[in-house]
Amino acid sequence: MSTTGSSPTTTSGPGTSGVDSTASQTTEEDGGSSSSGVEPVSWRRYSLDVDAGVWSSVPLDEIWVGPNAPPTTGIVATTALTLFDRIYVVSDAGMVYEQADGVWQTPEPIAERFPAAADLDVSSMQHTPSQGKTSSEDVFLIGPQTAVIYTQFENGGLELANVVDLMDTKGGAPQASVVNDWTVTVIQIEGIGVDVDWLRWYGAYANELWLFNAAFEWTLYPLDDSPFFSGAPGAPDPFDVRAAYHDDAFGRAHFIAP
Repeated sequence: MSTTGSSPTTTSGPGTSGVDSTASQTTEEDGGSSSSGVEPVSWRRYSLDVDAGVWSSVPLDEIWVGPNAPPTTGIVATTALTLFDRIYVVSDAGMVYEQADGVWQTPEPIAERFPAAADLDVSSMQHTPSQGKTSSEDVFLIGPQTAVIYTQFENGGLELANVVDLMDTKGGAPQASVVNDWTVTVIQIEGIGVDVDWLRWYGAYANELWLFNAAFEWTLYPLDDSPFFSGAPGAPDPFDVRAAYHDDAFGRAHFIAP
């Protein structure tokens, strides 16, 4: 398992192997993180329109609403699936929040929703859609030196697929020695089988952003000079980001930060 600018460096290395509809339709407003050192009542979702290169942001308490919605602070991991309208959010209290078809489901402790990850200190999540005839996606829960992988089916069912020991790879991300703070999974379904960049996993490790593609190639960028962060107006401080995900349908990268 692996995740995925100034001058990037590309090498070959081994790896293991939803749309937030409510939020996408919300009018977003500019805003920034707190500079006082005091945690805000609500964190914000910063959104980058990848094609236009334009940032916007909105408080989480305006888009994550309802009795089963996630808390608006204390988020440690998120991912939005590609084949299904489903978003996962993990809080620092060890709870899993799941939005399916635009509706937040009853939250569950991680030990109940993903039992194999019960003792994992989850720091990020990512996913990969199936490449065969079966419609499913693999969901990765990433923690220190370990990734727990579940297969997500269209009917909402989950099945444990694997538990992987992460390793540092030569020319690749320091998966075992540095915490993977957040990931962004970008999927282009139409490129499967014809374009190695149909899969792009971006993973933040301290001050570095690593990209991993379907050809098992790694590309390294400085975190603050990368495909997402280059000093554009309205962007969050990349070192403050706590969780992230990509909306494949709308071409937006979303970053959760105070």
